[in-house]
Amino acid sequence: MSTPARQAARDAPGGPLFWISNAIGMGILVFGVVGLLRHQDATVPLNVLKFLAGSLIAHDALFAPLVGLGSLVIVRLVPRRVRPALQGTLIISAAVVLISIPVLTGRGRNPNNPSILPGDYGTGLLQVLAVVWAVGVIAAIRALLRPPVADDPPRAGTLPPQNGW
Repeated sequence: MSTPARQAARDAPGGPLFWISNAIGMGILVFGVVGLLRHQDATVPLNVLKFLAGSLIAHDALFAPLVGLGSLVIVRLVPRRVRPALQGTLIISAAVVLISIPVLTGRGRNPNNPSILPGDYGTGLLQVLAVVWAVGVIAAIRALLRPPVADDPPRAGTLPPQNGW
């Protein structure tokens, strides 16, 4: 077996925890689909399908490009040990904002029933983002304060210039 094939085999998913969690996840998925179809009058599967299609489009059109662009900026501007903390913070922030769009825009609000979406969701979103970024900044500071390890790359400017990316 060649070295790349051996590396691919080692990196492939496997092991008991992977297969057990995979089976549990598939069971939950089947339970949800069966419940959706069994209670069609209450769940309206066409609306669920529209929501899932819209979620996929929003992910591919908004979420993934924004996270990728933000990660590219972080990779270019931030030291290597801080990147995971800031990239994780960016991904969580983008997910929270994307999930918040329906309540921020008032989708589902009914003037005849003021108990539907009664909160101040803009302020709530800002509070959640403040907590997420506070934790991200703390993680980044901790990463900066830890002593360097042997596999940390040299500082920027000490590597020979490379063509392309």
